[in-house]
Amino acid sequence: MAASRQARQARQARAGIPISVKLILTTSIVIAAAVGTATWFSQTSIGDLTEKQIAARRQSGEQSIKRESVLVVKAVANAVALPLANSAYADITPVLDAAISDDKASGDHRVQWLVVTDDVGTLVQATPGAPDKAKLAELEQLLKTGATAGSVVHARIGSGTSWVYGAPIEVGTRAVGALRIGVTTAGLEQELGASLVQAQVRAEATRNRVWLVSLVVLAIGIVLAALQGVQLARPIKVLTAQAERIAAGDLSMRVPHKRRDELGVLAGAFNYMVDEIQDLLVEQRQKASLEKEMSLARQVQQAMLPPETLDVHGALKVVGYCMPASSCGGDWWTYRKLSNGRMLLVVGDATGHGIHSAMIAATARGAVEALSGIDERLLTPEQVLRAIDSAIRQVGDHNVLMTAFAAVFDSMNGILHYANAGQNFPYVVKLGATRILEDASIIAASGNPLGDRNIAVEIRRGSLQLRPGDLFVCFTDGVVERANPSGKLFGDRRLRSALTGQPLPDGPALARLRDLVVNTLEAYAEGTLAEDDMTLVLCHYDPASVANRESVVGRGVA
Repeated sequence: MAASRQARQARQARAGIPISVKLILTTSIVIAAAVGTATWFSQTSIGDLTEKQIAARRQSGEQSIKRESVLVVKAVANAVALPLANSAYADITPVLDAAISDDKASGDHRVQWLVVTDDVGTLVQATPGAPDKAKLAELEQLLKTGATAGSVVHARIGSGTSWVYGAPIEVGTRAVGALRIGVTTAGLEQELGASLVQAQVRAEATRNRVWLVSLVVLAIGIVLAALQGVQLARPIKVLTAQAERIAAGDLSMRVPHKRRDELGVLAGAFNYMVDEIQDLLVEQRQKASLEKEMSLARQVQQAMLPPETLDVHGALKVVGYCMPASSCGGDWWTYRKLSNGRMLLVVGDATGHGIHSAMIAATARGAVEALSGIDERLLTPEQVLRAIDSAIRQVGDHNVLMTAFAAVFDSMNGILHYANAGQNFPYVVKLGATRILEDASIIAASGNPLGDRNIAVEIRRGSLQLRPGDLFVCFTDGVVERANPSGKLFGDRRLRSALTGQPLPDGPALARLRDLVVNTLEAYAEGTLAEDDMTLVLCHYDPASVANRESVVGRGVA
């Protein structure tokens, strides 16, 4: 007791972090992870949305600038067409200056420069800031691969914000020159940059608010987790204390189970478990007592059966095997040595197996013993079976019947008198000249089982002349109905095959043959538990062995 108490104290000392603390930590980590994930997701979403909006505004702005630039190019080209066709170059300059001025007046500041060339590419007029001749040549190459919008061609200069637009200057259908305009989108980029900064400021403010709300939610979650952890730990401690009392053998206490949550269900299940343990302990004690009684009953039943060693009576040798399917069985067999070399053999099989069947078997055997104690002359096979029927009718009900076979062997002349009441047909196996078992035949005599109160008993009887060396084989249905793992039965054919072809040179060979048949049965079953009791009896009629024994005795006397 002291050792178990010390062991419990040692387990308590080794106890780790309390479950309430684990709950608080776990809840805090989960809430923090959820808040952090939500914050990161919201910030990422805001950033992505801002970038998409900026990209959409950039695309829209560039498209607008392109449309306006195309209109400016067409307007200027139309305005300078006549002066250029008439070589009035001085009239071109005011048009170009007006285009620059109008752009600045609108506040766009997109038009950077304008260049007008004649029909052979000679520079006619250019505004301040226009590229030199070499640069113009590079821009001309860009325009060759640029995008077109009607007669206007445009291309980006490098990867920056500068663009070049070009269009032919025509009078009617005759080209008199070309117009080139430099356009920049830097204003658009500055506007978009300012918008991005504002979006970032708003996102930062939103993030701060989210963090503040998240911290408040986290604090509330920790407080709630702490309260819940304390409420959770209290009933668990009660359950732990009760479990320790159960371990100490105290099953009288129960834990409160008024809560309407999982812990209440657990407490109810715990109390139910204690009740079941109490019932189980009672059942275990009853089972132990029953097993002891069953063991004693098995010992008594086995003691009532003949020994498994070979026995000899005149010219008859007999050996048997009886194995119940459970602790006790309904199979039984017995033999009685009678005067003048005769022997009575009885084999019975009560329906089912277990203690009830064993009691019926004991009653039947007792009837045979009582009959043999009265008068040996009454021990005819039919009278034995009728005595068994009369006995078991008084103690059994209609559901407990018995099949039985009784035989009286006369070793002096080899005559076998028999009676059968529903038992399996016995075999008579012929012994050849070389003392090898050969052909097997059946004794086909049947009848209805004994002990049935609803019908009159019907017993089939007969007699048979045994040949010297014949082997009589009697068995119950548990032998031929022994099944293997696939459910296939052993059957009569396999039993006859196990018997035939075996030698019987002497008395011990009969016991070896019995063991061979039993081992064959077990090998066929492959470990499958038997579903019915099994009984096998071998009786060898061997007059030659008597002559041999008498010859040996005679030589010993001489």
